[in-house]
This record gives sequence, C-alpha cells and structure tokens, in this order.
Amino acid sequence: MDGLGRRPPWPAPSGRWPGPLSRMPEDLEGPRQSTTVHDSPRNSSEEEGVMRKLRLAIAVCVSALAVLLGGAMPAQAIIGGQDATSPYSFMTSLQSGGEHFCGGSLVAPSWVVTAYHCVAKYENAPQDLTLRIGSLDWDSGGSTRGVSQVVLYPGGAPNAHDLALLKLDRPLANVPVRIGTRPAQGSTVRLIGWGCTSPGQAFCSPPEVLQRLNSTVRPASDCAAAENPIDPASEICTGNPETQAGPCKNDSGGPLLVPGGNGTWRLLGAFSRMYDTFCQEYKGIYTDVPAHRTWIESITGPLS
Repeated sequence: MDGLGRRPPWPAPSGRWPGPLSRMPEDLEGPRQSTTVHDSPRNSSEEEGVMRKLRLAIAVCVSALAVLLGGAMPAQAIIGGQDATSPYSFMTSLQSGGEHFCGGSLVAPSWVVTAYHCVAKYENAPQDLTLRIGSLDWDSGGSTRGVSQVVLYPGGAPNAHDLALLKLDRPLANVPVRIGTRPAQGSTVRLIGWGCTSPGQAFCSPPEVLQRLNSTVRPASDCAAAENPIDPASEICTGNPETQAGPCKNDSGGPLLVPGGNGTWRLLGAFSRMYDTFCQEYKGIYTDVPAHRTWIESITGPLS
C-alpha cells in the first residue's frame, strides 16, 4: 500500500461481509437525523464518465488475465458486502485527482482519522487532497472539503500505528463519530467502505455506492501469519473467512464500528491492511483507534 514497507503498492480498502449478526442498527445504518450538507453536486462531465468506463474495462481485463494465469476465482465474486441504504454522517472518501483511494472518519468538526500509509506522501502537499463526507456515493452528494494539514503518527507505519489525522480547510456541521473502547474477542463489528468487491485483482474501480459488512473480532493469532503481521498491542484482527467476505484495496483508513445506542456508532479502528496482497484470506488488520486516543486528542483537543 503506497509503497510503504512490504505493503501492496495500492491503498488497502474496507470490505464487506454478511457476518454473524442477523441485525445491526438499520439494520443499524446510523443516525437518522439530517446530518449531511449537500453542498457538492454530482460531477457529470463526459470526460470523467469515459475515463471511469475505461478504468473499469482495464480492471475486468486484468482480472480475466489473473484467472487464466492463476486458476479460477472463488465462487463468490464480490467480497460479501451489501449496499448501504442510509448515509453515515462521518464516513469520508479520500480523493486525489477526482479518484477515491482511501477512507476515513470524521471525529471532530475539523478532523478526520485515516491511515498513515494513505496520506504519508501528502504530508507536504495537503492541498492535493479532497474529502467527500457523509455521502453514500464517493463521487457525489454529501459535503466536500479540502485539507489544510496532514498529521502523521510519530514513527507510524508500515507495520504498526498506521494512523494519521487530516485537518479540514473549514469545519463541517456533520455529526462526528465518537471513539469507543477496544472490542472484546468475538464481538460483532461493522466495516464500511468503497473498496474492491472481488478478490484477486491487481486493479479495480471502486463501487459507486458505499458497502457495509458485518464481521467478527478474532484472536490476534489469526492474523499473526499475515504478510505484515499484526501488533496485538495496537491493532485489531477481524475476519469471517468461512463466508469468503472481507476488506480489500481502497478500504484503507476506513472505519471499524460498533453500535453506540440510539442508532449511533462508535469508532474502534481504521483499516490498515489486508491479511494477504489480493484479499483472498478475508481477514483484515485495523489500527486500534481507542489505543491512540491520547495522541489524537493531543492534536484535535478533547473529543466528546
């Protein structure tokens, strides 16, 4: 991811899986109040539409070649998720050049939490980043903001403390997500994002609609053999390998969530990396956000 350490050369993403939970809020979509400011109309230029179709065609060709060279793809083509049906007021799409590449979470009116490896190269060029916040679609709706500052966790990435903060160029009225507490093993959690929906791809186009997926917190030992092994003190292992569903590219930085009551959510993690390069093990490693709360508040000030 972003060429840091042994990570893949693309940003990882949040996946999707049905998970063991039969019902989460809206099935727990999150706050129902009107929290999204629609100040950014859909970009419908013919040029962008043509480019998007071209990228999709390239992704299909690359996937077909992978099948020919490496055997058949798993029977379940998408990585287990469902279209979200209501916006998450805090969900953030990180974009550069009009393209989604990572996720993030609004934790204060002027601050977004994301992954270190997503934004390290923008530390001295925050103006190259655009954020779309509170929309179901990564390329339309919600609110857009620029970034005035990129703050990287000291000594973070590639294998631990994969965390960063983005300061918005102006505050946003959307309801932020509150930081929760570290989840117990076996807890049911939710991940959301615009990452790849099929494993085994070198390239992919993000789904237009935000995907949601329920998963389970697993023992750290389940992620110990990952290509970039887990740090149990600062990271969380998730997965439902039996359902062939999980996070993938372009989900990096996106949230790991648990219900907070009254249709709200609590932030537990920021997606760091897949278990394997091509998302075929259906496990994910998340930076433990509650474990880094002291550092986060040293930058943002006290959070609710």
